[in-house]
Amino acid sequence: MQEETKASRQANEVEEYEAEDYSIYLHMDGVKCSTAWRLGSYGEDGVLKPDIKAHLVNKFSLPKELAERLSIELGYCLDSDGDVAINLLEINRTQAIERGRKVLGKLVRQSKNGACTRQDLLADLKKLSPYFAASPEDATLLPQAISALENSEAITPDIHAALERLRRTPGAAADMSPRDKRRAHDKRRQYIVETCCYAWKDAGHPLTYTTFSDGRRGGQRQGILIEFIQTVVGMITVPSHGLSGETIRKDIDRFRDALAREEEEFWAPPEFGNQYT
Repeated sequence: MQEETKASRQANEVEEYEAEDYSIYLHMDGVKCSTAWRLGSYGEDGVLKPDIKAHLVNKFSLPKELAERLSIELGYCLDSDGDVAINLLEINRTQAIERGRKVLGKLVRQSKNGACTRQDLLADLKKLSPYFAASPEDATLLPQAISALENSEAITPDIHAALERLRRTPGAAADMSPRDKRRAHDKRRQYIVETCCYAWKDAGHPLTYTTFSDGRRGGQRQGILIEFIQTVVGMITVPSHGLSGETIRKDIDRFRDALAREEEEFWAPPEFGNQYT
C-alpha cells in the first residue's frame, strides 16, 4: 500500500511537471538583426560627432552636458567588444522537451541500426541541453551519456540504455532551438531607446507620444520624443534609417513601466511597521 502511494505521488509529480509550460529568452549569436547598427569601440569619445550633438542641442532643447553623456552612453550600447546581448530568442519549455524526445528517439534508432557513427552521435547529443531537467539527478543524465560516449571506442549496450533513459526522462535532454528566429528581440535597440529616454527625461521633457489614424489598427505613432529617437537612430545606423514607430512606442512604454516600478518600490512603506513601532 505504501509502495502504491509512493508510486502514485511520483506519477502525479511527473504529470504536474509535464503540464507546466513557460518560455525563457536566451541570447543567441548568428541570428541576423534587421537593424544595422554602427558598432565600434567608442570609449569616452562617444559615438556622436560634435556637429551632430550640436544639432540635438538646438533642435530638441537638449542641454550640452546631456548631449555629451548621451553620445558616450550610446557608444557603450554600440560596443562591438562588449557582452551586450544583441538577440534574445524565445525557447518554449514544452516544445524544447518534445523536440528533445524526438531527437533522442531518432538517435536511439540510428545507433541500434548502425546508421550513425560514435562521433555523429556525440555531436548530436552535445546539441541538447539539460536546462529543463526536473531535478538535479535528471540534469546529470545527459552529461553522463556524453562522457560515456567520449570515453568509449564504440556505441555499447550501456550507451543504448543511457539514451533510452534520457528519452524517457522529461526535460533531461531538451532541444533548445529557438521557437521562431524571425521574432528575435533586439536588446541593443532596446538599450538605445532607453538611453534616449533617460536623456529626454533628464532634460525635463515628458515621455509622451501621440497617435494619428492612418487606416491601420493602432494608427501611426509620432511626437517630438519619437522624432528625437528616430533622429538619433538615423545617426548610428549604416545605412542611415529609422525604426518602426510602433516598435519605439513599445520600448517607450516598457521604459515608463520600469520607471514606475522603481518609484513605487522606492517610496513603498516598510511591510512591518516603521522604526518607531
